[in-house]
Amino acid sequence: MMSDGLELRIRPATAADERMIKATIKRAGLDRTGLNWRNFQVAEDKAGVMAGLCQVRRYRGVRELGSLYVRPDLRGRGLGGALINVCLAAEQPPVHLECIEDRQSFYEAHDFQRIPLWEAPPALRIKSMIGTTGAWLLYRKRVIVMVWLG
Repeated sequence: MMSDGLELRIRPATAADERMIKATIKRAGLDRTGLNWRNFQVAEDKAGVMAGLCQVRRYRGVRELGSLYVRPDLRGRGLGGALINVCLAAEQPPVHLECIEDRQSFYEAHDFQRIPLWEAPPALRIKSMIGTTGAWLLYRKRVIVMVWLG
């Protein structure tokens, strides 16, 4: 994959990536639930340095796109969208996600649509209610639920 002249490749994560994935997600302040390296795709440069990552986590009948991270120096170059596309290529709809409302237009550009919380699968609804409360108390940000229908 090329991004503004930068050569990157996206590959499935390996067990050797587990520590890096967990440390990256923690450092970025992203949702740390369901961090199973087997669910991740990792973008890296020619030197093998991580450029970004993303996963589709599975739990209680839900598939949720999450843990999307792109290194700050590479943002705005299409890598996040490329990671989403690779993750979704292996999935059948629906795939849900929860995100800060500020990011709604980004995910809409990748064919996700916002849905009311009560339309989310029960397990995601519960998780999202907890996340919404925390995000509002800590950051005064609203968490929303979106779905990809293919």
